[in-house]
Amino acid sequence: MKKVIIISLLLVLIGPGILRAQEDTIPDLKNALKLNTMALILNNGSFIYERNLRGPWSIQAGAGYRYGGGVPKVLDLGDLILTSETKGIKGYSFTPEVRYYFRNCECPASMAGLYLGLYTRYTKFFGDLSFHYWTGSEYIDLLSASSYRELGMGFQLGYQLAIKKRFLVDFMFAGPRLSTNKIRCTIDSDYLDELVPAIEEEINKRLEWLGQDPVSVDLLESNTVEARFGFKSFRYGISIGYLF
Repeated sequence: MKKVIIISLLLVLIGPGILRAQEDTIPDLKNALKLNTMALILNNGSFIYERNLRGPWSIQAGAGYRYGGGVPKVLDLGDLILTSETKGIKGYSFTPEVRYYFRNCECPASMAGLYLGLYTRYTKFFGDLSFHYWTGSEYIDLLSASSYRELGMGFQLGYQLAIKKRFLVDFMFAGPRLSTNKIRCTIDSDYLDELVPAIEEEINKRLEWLGQDPVSVDLLESNTVEARFGFKSFRYGISIGYLF
């Protein structure tokens, strides 16, 4: 992450000179297709289509598919009473965005240089969540079918560099957002009255460590547990693309 920020700051400083040097070499093309390379590290295939609208404005739409892995270890529940583990998370996400490029030259291709964007994000994940719970006299193992939904909005600051006429490198180095989130678990157990408060306590320990507000975990039906909460998160990455 530190390397991404350092490289991006350098591009902000030297980028205008690069764009002026490319003024006669960047073709007047309106479309770009990009791959988010950072998302691949998280088992997420993410593609982005960008379209120039008029002058320095563009719109883009990103679509991603999560094909495996678990949640970060810091978010797993874990103490002497309750532990959890996630595996095989799958799901999808959509990220529409509007961008404005701060151009310092009259380059034909406007989708290059320092930009500011406004984006929204919708995410839906599914996976199995296993609990290891101490009842006071014995440990029991519980398996839950779980889902996660996020709806958020934020702004994006980055730098898109055009290379060899048609190739792009998009450095997305600052993208804070606020989201509403919902987690739902279906658990078949006789210990739900004890398990739900334990889950709520452990979730709030993680949220407190992350500087987030506490949440309430509710028992909706005989075997369904749900938590709704706001969350402050961050978007960043490096995408490579092609102009056409």
